[in-house]
Amino acid sequence: MNYGTSEQPWIQIETFGFDHGVPSTLTGALLIDLRNAPLQDPADEAALADRDGMDEDVVGHVMESPRTFTLLSRTADQAQALLDHNAKSNLTVRVLVGDTEDRTRAVVVGDALAEILTARGIHTSVEHRGLTPPAAQN
Repeated sequence: MNYGTSEQPWIQIETFGFDHGVPSTLTGALLIDLRNAPLQDPADEAALADRDGMDEDVVGHVMESPRTFTLLSRTADQAQALLDHNAKSNLTVRVLVGDTEDRTRAVVVGDALAEILTARGIHTSVEHRGLTPPAAQN
């Protein structure tokens, strides 16, 4: 299926922190739980502890984890499979990427996943709840 013909995103990625609750959804979503994922946590590094997932050093730290690309590839394949199924009904796919807090690993994974899907020709949007002021989320 050619997803590149739509200006609307076919896959909506939303990053969040489990400490703040799972985003509500009226329809099903693909949930990626990073709390126990084998990804390096920037919070464990003093030099990175106060930075977020938009910082290039944080991105590099997370992406250097040995299994990052396997996780991203599998997640992209799952999201695309759901999209192939949902597209028959013209439905978008929602991918929720959560970590304990949504400031580092979830942001990095959400952005990297969007890059992969976009490279596959799938229009994708990303929202980082942990980087958005709480008043702006409502």
